[in-house]
Amino acid sequence: MFGAATVALLPVASAAQSQSTDEPGPRPEDLSDADWNEVRARYSNLLRVYGERLSLEEKRRLAAILTTNQRMLVSVRSFVVQNGDPSACTLRLYSSHQHDSATRSI
Repeated sequence: MFGAATVALLPVASAAQSQSTDEPGPRPEDLSDADWNEVRARYSNLLRVYGERLSLEEKRRLAAILTTNQRMLVSVRSFVVQNGDPSACTLRLYSSHQHDSATRSI
């Protein structure tokens, strides 16, 4: 009878443990609510697809990676770009003759 009580408690403990990994953790202070919601949405989607295969440590690492990536996205998104703006980097192709003359003048 004592063993039955222990077995009855195990599913409750594992359910509590799985609920703790359903969220990526507390919201970092440097992320807005909208940015944090993006992290949570990506985290939830990855858990939906791969959740059964991920260990608790992998889930924690996943949350850290998603949070770091969101911080980088915030900095990229803060740069205002309009449709008519030229690209920041352009591929310029030179013939070997143009390249040789350019390097000689240096």
